[in-house]
Amino acid sequence: MISSPILRTTTCALLLGLLAPVSLAAEADVTSRIERLKTEAQQLRDQAEQTYQVTEPGCYDRFRVNACLDDAKKARLETIRQARALESEARKLELAERQRVAAEVMKQNPGAPQQPALPSPAGDARIQPSPEAERLRTERAQRAEQAEIDARAARAAQDVERARARGKADAEAAARAEQAARDRARYEERIREYEEKKARDAAGR
Repeated sequence: MISSPILRTTTCALLLGLLAPVSLAAEADVTSRIERLKTEAQQLRDQAEQTYQVTEPGCYDRFRVNACLDDAKKARLETIRQARALESEARKLELAERQRVAAEVMKQNPGAPQQPALPSPAGDARIQPSPEAERLRTERAQRAEQAEIDARAARAAQDVERARARGKADAEAAARAEQAARDRARYEERIREYEEKKARDAAGR
């Protein structure tokens, strides 16, 4: 008679063999969705940067430079927020998948560690950053980039303000020159009238 532990082991092996194709298919679907989300997120980030790079120079040709730059930055950040949402969903799926794999390992071998085994050095010697560390790194890079964008916008606004001040000074100088010309013309007209009157008076004597 077959002992009970052997029977249980055989039964588990048969069940795992039947469930393995389903499990592999589900894992492939999840992996495919994760990769698709990451790809879409990267495309959105690229689109945000490209759109901003194209829009920003044109703002300096407009009268309301700061408003144009603000609109461009808002559009860029909105697209980046969409990318972050996709990245967040991908991280959640990755976490859920790791937890599922860990649960399956525990079912197959109750004495196994709670977390899936790490890849062997021969398979992948790189240390993968945690999602939290990656998020912080991304946020720091985005803050630095945003600070640079704001600095460029501030410098552009100062240039526009200086150009506006120069234009105002030039306009005022031109107005003063025009007023001086009109004053000279009126003075010369009065002198001419005075000379003509003087000549008429002299002729009438």
